[in-house]
Amino acid sequence: MDAYSLIALVTIVLSLFILVMLSQLFRNLIRKQIDDQMKDMIPIKAVRERIGIRIKLRK
Repeated sequence: MDAYSLIALVTIVLSLFILVMLSQLFRNLIRKQIDDQMKDMIPIKAVRERIGIRIKLRK
């Protein structure tokens, strides 16, 4: 394995890791926004959690 393929492998692994972290951040932001919007309609957090909105992203 020469230096170029090692650099390419590290770059691919690093970019995949960053992509996973960004997708988790995106999902958490959407979840927080939905919770904030539901807070106006349902003030009790236990009831909001019981409703359990699932976020399904397009695949």
